Amino acid sequence: MSISRNLQAALAAAALAGAAAAPVVAQDAPTPAPAAPATRTEAPVVVARDANGRATSVRIGGTVYKVCMSENEDGCIQPRDAGLNWGDRPLAHWPGRPASETSGRTRAPAATPG
Repeated sequence: MSISRNLQAALAAAALAGAAAAPVVAQDAPTPAPAAPATRTEAPVVVARDANGRATSVRIGGTVYKVCMSENEDGCIQPRDAGLNWGDRPLAHWPGRPASETSGRTRAPAATPG
């Protein structure tokens, strides 16, 4: 009977020691640092222009980017993001509703034939 009591006491002590050590390990883990915001260190430099004088490619930080000339292009940089003074302007804030619902006017109900 004393062997089973000793065995039970040893198992209980081992379980208690393991449970007590787990929170200590979790507290010692370092917290990840927040990501630093992206900053632009170099001003964009126009590399090529079209016949009208508009920039078609710019260099930013040693990388050359093609400038988007239409809305249907992929793999290019928006003109305003490239530091140019033309192209679409981003929204200052998201209104949270579709543009068709942002005007203050109310719509008249549809007329029913009758």
